[in-house]
Amino acid sequence: MTKKRGAGKILLSNSKSQASIFLVMTAIVILSGVLYFLYQRQAVEKEVEIIQPELAPIKLYVDSCIKSAAEDGLERIGLSGGYIDIPQNINSNPGAYLTAFPGAGFKLPYWWHKGFEAVPTEEFINQQLSAHIKAEFKNCISNFEPFSGKFEVNELKDPIVDVQFNENDVSVALKYPLEIISKQGDFRAVLENFKYTIPIRFKKVYELAKLLMERENKDYFLEKKTIDLYSMDTDIPTTDVEATCNTKVWQLSSIRDKLKTLLRVNLPYIRIKGTDYNPNSYVPNPKGRSIYSQTYFQQHYIWEIDKDAAKKYSNMKVAFTYDNWPLSIYARPSQNGILRSNSQKGTDMLSFFCLHIWHFTYDISYPVQVSVFDQETDRNKAYKFNFAFEVAIDHNQPSRVNKGTTLFETEDTISSDDYCNAVQNEITIFTVNNATGDDIRDVNLTFVCGRFYCDIGKSNWLSFGAAAGLTKRLPYCVNGIIKGNKQGFEEAKSFVQTDVDGRSYVLGLNPIKEFKNYKIVKHLLSSPGASNDIAPNEKASIIIKGKGTGFESFAVYPKEADFPLRLPDGRDATYEVTIYLVDGENIVGGYSGDWKVGKDALRNAEEIVFHVVEQGEASDDERLLFAAGLSSYSKNIPSPELR
Repeated sequence: MTKKRGAGKILLSNSKSQASIFLVMTAIVILSGVLYFLYQRQAVEKEVEIIQPELAPIKLYVDSCIKSAAEDGLERIGLSGGYIDIPQNINSNPGAYLTAFPGAGFKLPYWWHKGFEAVPTEEFINQQLSAHIKAEFKNCISNFEPFSGKFEVNELKDPIVDVQFNENDVSVALKYPLEIISKQGDFRAVLENFKYTIPIRFKKVYELAKLLMERENKDYFLEKKTIDLYSMDTDIPTTDVEATCNTKVWQLSSIRDKLKTLLRVNLPYIRIKGTDYNPNSYVPNPKGRSIYSQTYFQQHYIWEIDKDAAKKYSNMKVAFTYDNWPLSIYARPSQNGILRSNSQKGTDMLSFFCLHIWHFTYDISYPVQVSVFDQETDRNKAYKFNFAFEVAIDHNQPSRVNKGTTLFETEDTISSDDYCNAVQNEITIFTVNNATGDDIRDVNLTFVCGRFYCDIGKSNWLSFGAAAGLTKRLPYCVNGIIKGNKQGFEEAKSFVQTDVDGRSYVLGLNPIKEFKNYKIVKHLLSSPGASNDIAPNEKASIIIKGKGTGFESFAVYPKEADFPLRLPDGRDATYEVTIYLVDGENIVGGYSGDWKVGKDALRNAEEIVFHVVEQGEASDDERLLFAAGLSSYSKNIPSPELR
């Protein structure tokens, strides 16, 4: 029998290798579990903020005011190309802005015009938004009147606002020291730091808008498309010759009208390569139907501004608009708005032959509005940002010489009292119930223009009771806002302009239903079919957010007598409901899920019952993991009930 040398060593070596591989795999599994646990723990610790239940309504009240002020400011910034309060040097110069909405008269300052670049910097926009939030916030807080029956809230210092434009959102930090004292004398606490994050990708949208402006000043893309349009159109003379003895005549006014039509129809087909657009969208074609990818536009109207645009801006849409706005055009040669061809006659044997030739050059300028639209996802809200610039052509050539750049500095010239007293034109505000269409009186109205707030009184019956509203002289403002507040209604606002006497606006208020009767029952995670009342030492914070509406409501249970739960009345809606049940400093239960509410069920309801799932005995780490999976556990218990 032959003995194979080394067989035992090979077997031993294989066994050691297998053991080593097993140990490595075990270590990887354990490490993955630890990393997952740490990730979950950090996520929960970051998202879940535990505060004393008594302070929850005040904190949520402050947070809601931050949210309202910040979103209002961002909306106005998007509408006006980066401005909330338009600087005086732009506001007083009609050539420095576009009246983008003729019916409303809002001013959209140019980012480039007459050779001057005027792109508001990110720092300037941040400063405007911070100032707006501070002013709007103080007005929203209203001296904490909803809590006057239960707490004494003392403002220890003025609020300090810090706005950060992050890559995927906008965060607003508010340093606002508050002393909260129970009027029963059994409670005192201090709240100081507040923060709210708005899921709007302003930084990314502004980055794309600024890049578009920079590339237009280098590429002359709009000028080149304009020259192509009038060069290819037979109704607009450029350079040509025709065998005729009749003089060719054109009217400059007709050329202007034709060019306006060409711009209005064709500019919206400009697409930015890498952004979201549909190549199969329908495009009108005199010979039949066509899709975008099969037309002239696919080859000539796709504008590449960044080779990495598909990575950076794939969720964004860009639109170019010319809406029959004023267009300046001058033709050479021309006389009194008439363009004529030059005749050339033959000699001798060709004396019968006539030839007309012409060559015209044009100076053209007109405004274009660009809209950058970031579409909504599960991570960010939809956001639209408009800006405008001037297209300039000189002697049939692009003319975008940079003569200078506008400096952006904040101005602080007059006080709110001085501004509010400088009334000019009479404006009428009608106040109606959005749900029923009925007129409503006693609506507290506030006029807002930039950083100025003017209390203008309450609406009352007008025209012998035929309508409800307020007629009053207001200060001059082209981008103003009217706000209305009334008990039982959600705050309403509407854009207004006061530059013309006699304008009127309708302010619609959405009714609110208040519930003073609401309660919480809990279900044990191990047996969700059974229910119990919460324990005497347990309290819950209830947060309700409307999906796609911006509405928010909050409450604490056991309920505060002076703080009812509010829901919009007269409409079907879906809400995100989040409830945290706390026992001292620990989260012991909660609920997270969607709640569909029908308007008929809401109208007849007198009570709301909220259900929460209770974890039971658990360690601190288990409680953190429970909070992270709250939305999954909540599916095992009933949604909120209207009774």
